[in-house]
Amino acid sequence: MPYFLCDQNLSAGLTAEVVGDEARHILVHRPKIGEEIKLQGPDGKRYLCKIVEVKKTHLLAKADKEILPPKEPDLKITLFQSVVSEKALDFIFQKGTELGVSKIILFNSQNTAVKLSGDKFKSKQERWNKILIESAKQCERGVWPELEFLLDVDQVLSSAKIFDKVFLADISGQPINHFNRDQSWSILSIIIGPEGGFTQEELSKFKSLSNAEVVSLGPILLRAETASLASLAKMLN
Repeated sequence: MPYFLCDQNLSAGLTAEVVGDEARHILVHRPKIGEEIKLQGPDGKRYLCKIVEVKKTHLLAKADKEILPPKEPDLKITLFQSVVSEKALDFIFQKGTELGVSKIILFNSQNTAVKLSGDKFKSKQERWNKILIESAKQCERGVWPELEFLLDVDQVLSSAKIFDKVFLADISGQPINHFNRDQSWSILSIIIGPEGGFTQEELSKFKSLSNAEVVSLGPILLRAETASLASLAKMLN
């Protein structure tokens, strides 16, 4: 069973109340008094807790000993993902979280089939954040990726300047197998295009960045979600 979130910071001996969606997730498993669960507070500290009271809408659990979550990657990677289908995005959010991505930034490119607006992003953000949180809990990460939205490629260019290195995935680039991390790097980004790929104009703009490098994931044309996850796996492992 994954860990669950509670609204208060935990310490050994403290009894915490779990309410709302988190309580419902636990209660569906029909927990018993004395059963152990893992709870994590807002400060990110996680404890093995024993259930001391079970009600229809909430439960109480007493913190016993602290559990250290898996170590986060030293290399912080931001994924700039051009907007693709909602099903593909859900998959990227789930698996990107498991792989250890730090932040995901969605953006529109010229070949984006159905463009996202600021209002549409806000309307979907709560559901997408839930996917990120649930994915983190399932794989026991203590944190989950931040999620942001940029309107277009020009905004991506402005944001990408802060990174030690920017890798743009395109079939015209050098094979990513040559990737050799410079130990001075601490923050990297990967830019993935839409299903139709970037236009030549967009590629030229990205190549103008002094910290950018165009890389290829191989001769086979990949779906956007496959390219995103293959890139993250290469960089984080």
